[in-house]
Amino acid sequence: AKTAEHIGATGTLKREHIVANSDYVGPGYGLPTPGMVEAVKLLAQTEGILLDPVYTGKGMAGLIDHVRKGAFRKDSNIVFLHTGGSAGLFGYPDMLELPGYAA
Repeated sequence: AKTAEHIGATGTLKREHIVANSDYVGPGYGLPTPGMVEAVKLLAQTEGILLDPVYTGKGMAGLIDHVRKGAFRKDSNIVFLHTGGSAGLFGYPDMLELPGYAA
């Protein structure tokens, strides 16, 4: 409620407005997906935002895919909640081509 008040959001968020989607989990926990790798690199390169490969990377991969497929109206306001975890990037140096961190 305080966050909504801070950003001037009005209205009520109902349970049916929230959609949980597990289509972007991939083969399992901590296992990379092509979409996750693309999302992590894209956000780092274009926005300077570091996503972790396990949670927010896969979540952003799903959001990007939904946007590309036209799942949202062009005038929609979309919020992606980044929960942290960017330190997890260093567990995937080869996959993410992190200079100086290759095993």
